[in-house]
Amino acid sequence: MDLSRTIRDITAWANQTADWAVAHVLSLATLGQLIAIALSFIVARLAARPIKRWIAAQTMQATAAERTRDVMLLLVTPAIWLVLQIILLQGAKEIQLDNVPLRISINLLAAWLLIRLLTAPVRNPVMARLIAVVAWSVAALNILGILDQTMVLLEHVAIPMGKGSALSIRNVLIAVLALVIFVWMALIASQFVEQRLSRTQSFTPSARLLLTKIARFLLVAVAIVVGLGSAGLDLTFFAFFGGALAVAVGFGLQRVTSNLFSGFILLMDRSIKPGDVIEIEGTYGWINKLATRYTSVITRDGTEYLVPNEDLITQVVVNWSHSNRLVRQHVKVLISYDSDVSVARRLCIESAKETERVLETPAPLCMLLDFTDNGVQLELRFWIEDPQNGITNVQSAVRLRIWDKFNASGIRFPFPQRDVHLVDAPGLKGIWRDET
Repeated sequence: MDLSRTIRDITAWANQTADWAVAHVLSLATLGQLIAIALSFIVARLAARPIKRWIAAQTMQATAAERTRDVMLLLVTPAIWLVLQIILLQGAKEIQLDNVPLRISINLLAAWLLIRLLTAPVRNPVMARLIAVVAWSVAALNILGILDQTMVLLEHVAIPMGKGSALSIRNVLIAVLALVIFVWMALIASQFVEQRLSRTQSFTPSARLLLTKIARFLLVAVAIVVGLGSAGLDLTFFAFFGGALAVAVGFGLQRVTSNLFSGFILLMDRSIKPGDVIEIEGTYGWINKLATRYTSVITRDGTEYLVPNEDLITQVVVNWSHSNRLVRQHVKVLISYDSDVSVARRLCIESAKETERVLETPAPLCMLLDFTDNGVQLELRFWIEDPQNGITNVQSAVRLRIWDKFNASGIRFPFPQRDVHLVDAPGLKGIWRDET
């Protein structure tokens, strides 16, 4: 960086600004016009209040109408202020008064109104404000006649990068602005791709989600490269930062990278997809969302678990609806030995058929499972197709019907059978005789 040349540019820019201030600001006529501009702003604020109340009271049905109303509320005061300054300018011309401050103020205000109108369709408020501020700043410098000098100054203030190259402040500002605009456009394009894919029935939900994420990643990557390249920056300069980032990923971001690639694997092999009912480490619920780093699982009680994608790859996952949603349930029933086993089996099957969520096909079955110490063990097997609505509740409903039918038909549930053997010991017979 040529320090002496930079100092000369700064000095020239400061002298030109000072000369302009002395010629156009430090005079009685200029001060009077500045006071008139300030008073007109106060009048515009007061006059805009009833108009804003009337606009805010209007009922808007569509979203576009609401956005139009918001823009109108934003521009009412500047529009009235602009009209008042135009009236003041006409008065200054009538009395042949130097009207440079009024003309500059009117041009700046008109540029601001025009820029805000052009950025009104931008839905992102932060991006709309950023574009408006940058555009108005450039317009203001141009109106004041110091745009060229400011750009020359920013070009000469540079950071040496070695090998005779330098990174100027002007290039940095242009690169940041281009990067923001191109990334914003890439995100809008990715949203458009996502909407188009959501309307396509040719892909599964997991495939649509995978294509959406790949499209967003590629569009943002291209936007970054194009944005930096359009600013005239040498992309080889960022090779060092790319190497540092790779080292950071290798050492400090292992789990993050693992979860990222695990998410892509889950989307590609379609073992887990939105809407599936899964069980992992005691957590039972349905998949609400497959994100880049985690998977959202909502349980029956409304609790949302964020399970890292790596756990879904490395641990055992029960997917109740992987190939289909048919799930067989098992309900074990123990009856006493003096009960009629055939009647008990028939009542169990009837209880399953009378339960709302139990399927008729495949039909419920009741098997004699075992002869235990306390009674005969039966197992009722039936099928459901909506595991996302819960499993324990349907088992409970079947058990309640079995309870009612067994009590009505005289089928008894056994009590635990225990044989007690008294061990003979000195003095035990005498104690037993005395107590009895």
